[in-house]
Formats: sequence, C-alpha cells, structure tokens
Amino acid sequence: MIYPKIEDCIARAEQNKYVLATMVSKRAKDLITRNAGQNVTGKEKQISSAMREIVDGKIMPTTTVNQNSRSK
Repeated sequence: MIYPKIEDCIARAEQNKYVLATMVSKRAKDLITRNAGQNVTGKEKQISSAMREIVDGKIMPTTTVNQNSRSK
C-alpha cells in the first residue's frame, strides 16, 4: 500500500498529473538540497515526504498563465 494515494495528491494538484509531477519533483529536490550535508537515516524518502506535504495542504500548486496568449 502506497501512502499517500496518488488520487489524493492529484486532487490537490488541480486534477493534473503533470502539475503533480512538477510539485513533487521541486519539493523533493528542495528536501534533498536542504539535507545534503546531513546524514539522514529516516525511512521515508524525499518523494514520499513531498507527496505527504501535498496531501496535507502544506504545498500548493503555483500556476502562471500567459495572459497575452489568450488575447490572440
């Protein structure tokens, strides 16, 4: 059983799997960078931590839309 469930994560990522992948990737890289000099012996991987933070609502999607492209 994988926790958190992918369906729960996608619900927080505007129902878009690409937005979810970007959110998880950026947060996991941030966690890796932050803990680079430390010897972390926890069982949970950075990707799992990032997904849990998304489900908990700690990480929210940020999307930017180019308004100029819509006016053409």
